[in-house]
Amino acid sequence: MPKLPRRRSHSRNVQISLRRLHLLDKAVDHSNESSTESDDEEMKMNEDSFDMSKNYNDQVTLNDISDIFELCKNNSSYKFISVLLYMSLRHFKITWRDCDLFMKEIGALSSQTCQKWTDIFISGDFNQFCTDNRGGKHIDDFYEGFPDLELEAKLFAVERCRNKSADFTAWDLANFVDQKYYEITKITKDKNANFVRSIQSCRLDLRRWGFRFDSNTKRPYFEGHERPEIVTHRETLIKYFLEKKDHFYTISNDENPLWILPSKDSPSVLIFHDESTFRSGEVSPKRWLFNNNAPFFSKGRGRSVMISDYLVMHPSGPFLTLSDKEYQQALVLYPELADDVDDVTYVEKTATASIKVGYDSYFDNLTILAQFERLFKLLQFKSEFKHHNIEVIVDNATTHTAKPYSLSDFGKSIGTRCTTDTIEYVDSQGQLQTIDCFFKSGPNNGLSKGLLEISKELNVKLPPKVKLEQLREILANHPAFKVISRLEQLANKYNVKIHFLPKFHCELNPIEGVWCYQKQFIRKNTDQTYKQMLKLIPQSREIFTTRQVHLKLFRRFWRTLHAYSDGQTYEQVLKSFYGSFCSATVQSHRRITNTNL
Repeated sequence: MPKLPRRRSHSRNVQISLRRLHLLDKAVDHSNESSTESDDEEMKMNEDSFDMSKNYNDQVTLNDISDIFELCKNNSSYKFISVLLYMSLRHFKITWRDCDLFMKEIGALSSQTCQKWTDIFISGDFNQFCTDNRGGKHIDDFYEGFPDLELEAKLFAVERCRNKSADFTAWDLANFVDQKYYEITKITKDKNANFVRSIQSCRLDLRRWGFRFDSNTKRPYFEGHERPEIVTHRETLIKYFLEKKDHFYTISNDENPLWILPSKDSPSVLIFHDESTFRSGEVSPKRWLFNNNAPFFSKGRGRSVMISDYLVMHPSGPFLTLSDKEYQQALVLYPELADDVDDVTYVEKTATASIKVGYDSYFDNLTILAQFERLFKLLQFKSEFKHHNIEVIVDNATTHTAKPYSLSDFGKSIGTRCTTDTIEYVDSQGQLQTIDCFFKSGPNNGLSKGLLEISKELNVKLPPKVKLEQLREILANHPAFKVISRLEQLANKYNVKIHFLPKFHCELNPIEGVWCYQKQFIRKNTDQTYKQMLKLIPQSREIFTTRQVHLKLFRRFWRTLHAYSDGQTYEQVLKSFYGSFCSATVQSHRRITNTNL
């Protein structure tokens, strides 16, 4: 009889195997058959909904495949899964060597072993293929015998994941479990023995405990919030406001927050300031869609407008606006309030300012000073603020903290650099003193004096041959160089107190929530045109006021102060009041919800 072609021979062998499998299936309970069929139906994929355009090479890693293989191995035959995977790879023309490298990488049998069992299966020796001569480990799950070890291992992983460095791996967990296991059992480990819990199993443990191997950028940022000088600044600010809390307008802790009026004399109005940029191209990250009927959208971020605004902690309203009568009174004393300002657009009867980014100038220190002076002038005519102290909170940006001069602006000798014409300071007698920084006459007329000459006029004794760095250290404690910022100097003229937030602590500025709410509203309603965005900005302010979101923001401000006062760290405060910020994977302004307010 002639030898059968290879294809027909293979087909016959497969049919023999199928018949044998059919005989085995007859022994299976019919109830299990129906259950299996229903499970299979649930596991079928709707091919119409599958996106063939996705590039899974960028999403699936060998670790992911290895973890899936480990799961399959724990719930099925190690040999069957390995052989199936090997036969599939060979069917798609993957070379034997590449298969071997891949199989070893994910923890499967080698290509040589898989090829042996493949030959046995194809030859028709089904019983030999199904025989597994390995005894296997017929024992309970590893951690069932050591529940305390599982808890310690999980805590170890949590602590390592909290570190700023990204050096934690499944190997570290396997090594930790191995050491703890031998400590608990008091068994001496053979130096050639493997880990008692494999690295692959530890990777599965991490997934089972809720860990994920994800992008290192998708997490809350940390830039030194607990540095000693930052903590000192934060504690000083918090102590000030909590001690004077009865002088401010605060919010009740009821489900529906209400205003609590100041209980002390000399009440204060607290105002928060900040800037933010709105971009016409930004859209909501998610939306309802039907099938593939998604509208086209612009890919770019569009044109931008930068807004500088104030949030007022007072029952009269969250945004400062004068009435027509009050504004007319202000124009009598300050007619310049009605003048058009180059590059900056002001909303009438307010101090709200905007700049077209890319077309106008930026909000630099001079622009900010001009805006604050407009605010201070308007505040004088707000009837609800009569007989109130005004205090303003700003962030620590250089546009706010810039000083008229500092020691680094001066050179040592005559004719060196100098950025200011005069130095003004109050001496020990309480008298205002002024020193010229440039010679007005003599051979050096018009030249800068330098720190050496200025020191002589200040009557500061210097060691011989003093160097510039030593000179700056000596003068740093002199009242002439303990200068406050330009913004504070301007505020003092109008009897307003300025508070600078600690660096990195925008959670202490409730106006950040205003930007969050406005941008969320605009992204939902925008058609990505600049004109439409400019219309939506004032609409978002009106809805923000109508829904009284500011009450919740103010209440969270006081709760945050109390949390820091109780000893909580920056990380703990964020998790208490800004939970979505800590767990979200996109760093942007967040939605305002009732949960953490």
